[in-house]
Amino acid sequence: MPATSGTTRFEALDSWRGLCACLVVLFHVHGYSPLYTSTLVRNSYLFVDFFFVLSGFVISWNYAARLGSWPAVKRFLILRAGRLYPLHLFMLLCLMAYESVRFFHGLSQASPYPTFSGGTQPLAVLTNMFLLHGLHVHDELTWNGPSWSISTELWTYVIFALVSAWLGMRNWMLLVAALAAPLLLLHLSKTGMDTTYDYGLIRCVFGFALGVVCFRVHARWPHGAAHGKPVLMSTVELLTVAAVVAFVSAVGTSPWSFLAPFVFSAAVLVFAVEGGIVSRLFRARLLMWLGKLSYSIYLTHYIFVLVMPSVIKRVVQQDLSTPMPLPNGQYVLVLGRDNLEGTLVYVAVLAATLAFSAFTYRWVETPGREWARRWVSREAPRAKVAAERC
Repeated sequence: MPATSGTTRFEALDSWRGLCACLVVLFHVHGYSPLYTSTLVRNSYLFVDFFFVLSGFVISWNYAARLGSWPAVKRFLILRAGRLYPLHLFMLLCLMAYESVRFFHGLSQASPYPTFSGGTQPLAVLTNMFLLHGLHVHDELTWNGPSWSISTELWTYVIFALVSAWLGMRNWMLLVAALAAPLLLLHLSKTGMDTTYDYGLIRCVFGFALGVVCFRVHARWPHGAAHGKPVLMSTVELLTVAAVVAFVSAVGTSPWSFLAPFVFSAAVLVFAVEGGIVSRLFRARLLMWLGKLSYSIYLTHYIFVLVMPSVIKRVVQQDLSTPMPLPNGQYVLVLGRDNLEGTLVYVAVLAATLAFSAFTYRWVETPGREWARRWVSREAPRAKVAAERC
């Protein structure tokens, strides 16, 4: 059913998030395959900005009217930490275990990446534990590379909550963020929107602010009229999907990539209505399952990208790393000796990620959320008693 006031699920947007998470997985795999040279896959780093915009939209939908006091801010931050932190910590421990295996078995001796150095230096364990590693405290990605965005998202939540409680989230503030952030990134970033550990917080605030704008626009949207025009909405949805694919495929890391949050904002607004045939397709059980696992897919896949070369080498008893020619005449070292083998690498990483994500969703994500909810439910009576004694 389409989301209405009082509901917290936008099913079509959940499926969008699941598909985007899978594309980020493919982006990080290097296999001898047409997928590697696909411009959509090669530019799928941009779908992280879709996550930021969607986060701003959904968080505003659920919490914008409930952040008028400091106890409410505390409750909000506990709930968000319970959503983000358990899986982040679990994957950090998994990668530390993997690095320890490499160290004790001497596996790094045959690798250009020494153990517990660079991105896996011991200091980075502390910054990752406190979710500081996305705030330009390092000169490279550390440990679970994609988790830089989790760091920036948590601190964006803090900014959002404090501003909402202290000043109120004014429209002019959102306008300033939406205009100043891309200009600042244009000045600072040398790789378009592909900025992560360095200026990722600006990138996250940019997308999140536009997500808040989307929420405010959606709240005033005449949804009934849209649902009465399924042909029109179906056409708009199809054009939106085509526009997103064309945009992501075309922009790369050019200055045009700074428009990505605006493009994704349009997609969020269109699919939040859930009035067309694409939205109905996106509510298929498989796609909704991907949406449910999207956070786990995003945060767990990197370990499979790291271990797959060693696993394949052990299984087939030979190194399948192969120089693959690119359209520009250069070569890149990838896994697989031909298109079939390289594509199977993509399938293997994605399948392993989905299987592991089902596990982490059940045994890490869900318990973490439930723990946070129990915590705030215990705190609420205490706060009420304290207020009555004053």
